[in-house]
Amino acid sequence: MTYAVEAASGSQPGTTLIVTSGQAHPSNWVGVETEPIRPAHVAASIREARDQGWDPTRVGSPFQLDRSAGFIAQA
Repeated sequence: MTYAVEAASGSQPGTTLIVTSGQAHPSNWVGVETEPIRPAHVAASIREARDQGWDPTRVGSPFQLDRSAGFIAQA
């Protein structure tokens, strides 16, 4: 599943963070069991992206963060 994160404050648009998780989407057609994306997962993704140089206040192309390592869709 992929989700987007943007800064909530500020009058200027910034760079969007695009996170690819290691979880299947709830409406997947393969029938893989899913878990919700929890706030702790989002917070950890934001910290990791910031450590890798994502600046939500800087204008630019979306910042891609792939956290799907080891994901295997199993039915």
